[in-house]
Amino acid sequence: MSEAAELVFVGGTGRSGTTVLAELLGRHSRFCDVPIECRFHCNPSGLSDVVAGRASPEEFVRKLRTYWWHRVRTGSRVIVPAGIAGRARFAAFRAGRRLGLGHGGEEPRVRGLHQIIDRERFDRAVATFEKAYADDLPAASRRLFFDLLEPVRERSGKPALVEMSTFTIAAAPELARIFPEARFVHSVRDGRDSGVSKTLLREKAHHPTDAISGIDFWADRLRRADLGVKGLLGSDRERLRLVSLDELVWGDRDGAYPSLLAFLGVDDEPPMHDFFEGEMTEEAANRGRWREGLDAEQQREVTAHYEATLARLEREGYHCAPLLRRTFELTLAPSA
Repeated sequence: MSEAAELVFVGGTGRSGTTVLAELLGRHSRFCDVPIECRFHCNPSGLSDVVAGRASPEEFVRKLRTYWWHRVRTGSRVIVPAGIAGRARFAAFRAGRRLGLGHGGEEPRVRGLHQIIDRERFDRAVATFEKAYADDLPAASRRLFFDLLEPVRERSGKPALVEMSTFTIAAAPELARIFPEARFVHSVRDGRDSGVSKTLLREKAHHPTDAISGIDFWADRLRRADLGVKGLLGSDRERLRLVSLDELVWGDRDGAYPSLLAFLGVDDEPPMHDFFEGEMTEEAANRGRWREGLDAEQQREVTAHYEATLARLEREGYHCAPLLRRTFELTLAPSA
């Protein structure tokens, strides 16, 4: 692909380098990286599910106006301060914070589209979608996406968008229908590091609690991404690039970085290259952090479980299995 990309979706399993990859691309003069994980276009009940017939437009709009507009997470709790009941819960939560009651002292994490677009413009965009989706659902979905993210691009002064939501690869077939110009970057990482990273940021009851369950959680999320890739048809497959965080930070850096630039149709630039050299390092990526707190026997147990998981991915034909195997074998080398 020689032409410069106009829209780039970065995704993967989460904790696999998706955020840093989007930030890397955002250092280029062409790409504006959206500062939040938007999710409304690719997560369950999002635009991709609507286009696929798995969710209704009405269900989507309800979630868009509430959960995807403004939510607050503290620990495993999510508060949507919309409506009388939601505002009451949020007020009670804030009062508890002021009094130092509960929540383990954890600072709330505010999420949602309200961080990048004002309410009036948001409401106009949603109203336009509601009027148009019955006539042409993909076109209405496309317009809604750009109506909501255009303020970010306008402020940046850049011509192209980079959006990172982890589910974009799982939703790639539907997103490819909505955005024929989009390119997809699927970021993968050693499942031991990815899984353990998820345990350290455990937000929900079903999230992993140790290295073994972390690998299983990672593999389950990878399955969804693989199904998304396999759902891409014909030339759409050429619009996806598989990238290994491990190769970018310590493996084949001299090959992985230029290959990514070529896929996006752009030349290297000093701000992007400086970020790659200075910020995308083994230390910054916490490579090998899965070993922390484990003795030699426990490390062997985790590695055996990971290798068995890789073997299963290979048997089932996961598109990323050869790359994951290659980077895993490098970790077994004496100098790794």
